[in-house]
Amino acid sequence: MAFKRLIAVVPMQNGQVVMSYGYTRYKPAGCIRSVLRNLDRWGVDEIVVIDISRGLQAPDFSLLEEVRRAGIRTPLAFGGGIRSAKHAVAAVSQGCDRVVIETLIWHAPNEVERISDAIGQQAVIGAVPVIYSDKGVFAAPVHKRTSEPWESCLQRLQDVAISELLVIDRAQEGTPGASQIAEHLPLSSPTQAHQFIWFGGLASNQAIELLSRSDTVGVAFGNPFLTTELAAHTLRLEMNSLVRAGLLREVRPHAGN
Repeated sequence: MAFKRLIAVVPMQNGQVVMSYGYTRYKPAGCIRSVLRNLDRWGVDEIVVIDISRGLQAPDFSLLEEVRRAGIRTPLAFGGGIRSAKHAVAAVSQGCDRVVIETLIWHAPNEVERISDAIGQQAVIGAVPVIYSDKGVFAAPVHKRTSEPWESCLQRLQDVAISELLVIDRAQEGTPGASQIAEHLPLSSPTQAHQFIWFGGLASNQAIELLSRSDTVGVAFGNPFLTTELAAHTLRLEMNSLVRAGLLREVRPHAGN
């Protein structure tokens, strides 16, 4: 079995790292270079930096420069304000390995195709916030006033040129152990085009359940990794100790450059 990925999500707002709670509340959490270097030393498998500042029509290029100056070795994906292939290429040129797309997968799938052509489909992640109700699971992007049934969304995204889907438990994001993703989203069919990264309100037992699914490539954590030293390493050891075959590769924290 191939190893799955333990991923750190770093939300940014107006140039500052923040802890995020349910897409509605935010607390300052440090400067981006220090955060990236810490996560790099602590041995996460991937870092996802997402600029959640409102009204973005282009990436914050000063933020991308800070990402480049951090000089980390961990693979990094960047999202926020990417509206064109030109923006995606700019992010990659600043040292990002991949980009995260949300708005475009809803409003401009043809531009997603152009981004994929420019940097490779494996370098494009689609982000889909989800919510629950008594009527089921719905995809609920922040920029849209309406939601879409999960199965309908999944079917429509089959033809969008992305490699993986970052599925975000929108309401429970920032509340450890509150996620209901594993309970409400059934295992995907073998014909499903994309595999999943799960994020938002996960506890270690929930993360293990999701990592054990064949449609999962990784689980992601935000606030815990921003507030507690070596939290990622500790979580990795805990999760691998609870399963017979390690789901995550063994990583030893290092001192950095």
